[in-house]
Amino acid sequence: MVHWNLSPHPISDIRDWSDAGRLELQPDFQRREVWAMTAKVMLIDSILSDIPLPKVFLSKVMRDGSTYRIVIDGQQRISTILDYLRDSFALDAPYSGPNEGKKFSQLDEETQAKILQYRIDFNEATNPTDRETRDVYMRVNKYTTPLTKQELRRADFPGDFLNFVEETSVNDFFDQAAIFTPTDRRRYGDAEYLSEIVAALIDGVQDKKATLDSFYIKYAEWDQDHKGNISDRLSLALADIGEIFSTFPEGLKKTRFRQKADFYSLVLAVDALRLREGSIQGKDLSDLSDDLGLLDAEIAPESMGAIFSEYAIKCVSQANSASSRRWRMNFLEAILAGTYLSCPPSAPAAGILKMVKQDSEAHCDMSYTSPKCPICDSKFSEADQYEDVAIGWPPSAKVFQVSNSRWVHQACADGASDWSIA
Repeated sequence: MVHWNLSPHPISDIRDWSDAGRLELQPDFQRREVWAMTAKVMLIDSILSDIPLPKVFLSKVMRDGSTYRIVIDGQQRISTILDYLRDSFALDAPYSGPNEGKKFSQLDEETQAKILQYRIDFNEATNPTDRETRDVYMRVNKYTTPLTKQELRRADFPGDFLNFVEETSVNDFFDQAAIFTPTDRRRYGDAEYLSEIVAALIDGVQDKKATLDSFYIKYAEWDQDHKGNISDRLSLALADIGEIFSTFPEGLKKTRFRQKADFYSLVLAVDALRLREGSIQGKDLSDLSDDLGLLDAEIAPESMGAIFSEYAIKCVSQANSASSRRWRMNFLEAILAGTYLSCPPSAPAAGILKMVKQDSEAHCDMSYTSPKCPICDSKFSEADQYEDVAIGWPPSAKVFQVSNSRWVHQACADGASDWSIA
């Protein structure tokens, strides 16, 4: 049975092994290198701060009278250290200190020596079998739970942005709406998800997590007025969503809009309308409830309605890409705008409403030729095409939603000054 020895080595030894070609960093069972640049920078910061690193597991073998070392566990740490010694990266953000922006060769001699003399604990085994090596790798990795990216951000990016999203994520709204699962709460998935929403409120729709670290870095020291503005916008959007879904039997939590893809786009759609000075205060929400109820019931990949199916697919296929998120946001904004803005929508909102109208008419199995044009009181003919008709709201309509709209002849609409037309 193989025997493991604890053997501390300075970083200078690791460099010498590598320079001599006697260090193997990626045996076939190792994972490919996956560390982000921020993680690499913070590893070097830990070394400069004399913080102990986890043990590295090595196997030693003799080849042609020389000792070769094969990294069993710790490849990413060793690779990062060697990359820094070779000037492959500099100590950029989130590092802050006297060596900010410096590569290894730019450090003063004392600091270089401090890094080279830093000792790492190695567990070394001489000539283990391939089976023994793989067994150790499996045991070291299988029975440990790796930190999530958000758990790492808590260590790497302390500051105002982190504090804000963690404090806001425990808002009672999220529990009442069942936005987060117990696992989300345990592993800080709630704070990570809220980070994505806050990042979008600051700088528009983002690709999922692709730029998230940059917000933690940039807003580690956050202008209080700006933070207050974002906080207010988020609070007001959540309050509106709560009011809108209060008309549903069990609120938001029993609808599809509690799902993370939908909820992300819903918050941003509400915020966008509020920024356009839209409001739901004092308005009848029944028409909007009808429309949202229709969406909740009909959105599905297999839906007969093309627009409903497309929305559902964009919640599944590349759901968190910027393009899918933006499409869903624009779709929901078109539905909400009738209540928020109380005016006939314009393109592209009118186009979205027209497709929803077509889909809902088709789903209800209402023949397109059966309704009458309410302006001229004549039936639509089989010769009529969708380009010959428009969505219109009668003079009595106070809120312009799909639910209280009517199909009208385009020609009739052009001559009807008292009708509102999309």
